[in-house]
Amino acid sequence: MPRLAGSASSNSPSSKSKRGVNVMHDQALVSNVVFPPSLTPPSQNISGNSAQSEFFMLDDGITGVLALGSFSGEADLQRALLHGLMGLKSKGAKQLIVDLTNNGGGVMCTAAWLHRILAGPKKTTEPQAILDTKLRANPLAQLILKAIIHNNTDPDGQSAYNPIHFTNASNVPFAADFDYMDPAVKEMINGHEDAFSQRLGSECPPINWPAPPPDEALFEGNKVVLVSNGRCASSCALFAVTMAKEEGAKTVVLGGRKGIQQQYCGTAGGESTNGFSFYDEAKAAGLKDHPLNQPILKVQGIVGLTWRLAFGVEDPTFSLHPSRQMLFEH
Repeated sequence: MPRLAGSASSNSPSSKSKRGVNVMHDQALVSNVVFPPSLTPPSQNISGNSAQSEFFMLDDGITGVLALGSFSGEADLQRALLHGLMGLKSKGAKQLIVDLTNNGGGVMCTAAWLHRILAGPKKTTEPQAILDTKLRANPLAQLILKAIIHNNTDPDGQSAYNPIHFTNASNVPFAADFDYMDPAVKEMINGHEDAFSQRLGSECPPINWPAPPPDEALFEGNKVVLVSNGRCASSCALFAVTMAKEEGAKTVVLGGRKGIQQQYCGTAGGESTNGFSFYDEAKAAGLKDHPLNQPILKVQGIVGLTWRLAFGVEDPTFSLHPSRQMLFEH
């Protein structure tokens, strides 16, 4: 499941708690990319550069740039983002361009951290700057959760369903023996009844931040421009949508086809896993041979499963995010 890709945080309320990770399956690391000399930013002494992030100032002296290739990092990347943005401010930056081109996502709490340090402490960033969610509570998922609670099948907190990973809608952590899928919330989806957990709240508590965040916004939302080619996925999409809709950040997208609206990011709100991970979840819960547990494919392929949904920023069930400016191919 996506959560298993995270690593335990030493200062989290539970040392077993995992951080959620969302990435694109087809995303490959790009290396040995060289810009033409005319497009190569001058070398600047700005801290915060890392494998995922690079900071520099434009010639106008007031525009800072953050090129962010991935959210795949926790404390080290979070500190780099803070130091880099503070460095831009110290050099006179009053507005910011965030280049999210080909950003395939990463750690959701790092996306929340970047939103928080940009926008400052406010209703949209505390206790977290990402959306509340709900888990799909299909019959097998309910059985996995009950096995964790009643049979102690997950003593090390590795399961994505373990209650220790979640809080309620008031951001109060669940007890280790709390069944958040009982009773399941029934909804009609495309004419078919589906079941979900209760509403889940913050999973990025401030106690996990690598440093105290700024007491005020580093850049006002209307002074931030998000640039991408549309390949801004998962945690990147979550960051982009919430920054645009909640903070008023402008969006620019490059590419696409003339006359067809291009989105600045992928869809935010559906956290997916795959059949192999779900099979392993059931197996670990002692349900390997349960008739609801699907067999592992004997072909090379991926069965995608959306196991968690987010509540939208404007509409709890659906949210559009058209780019405000579009640059087309000719």
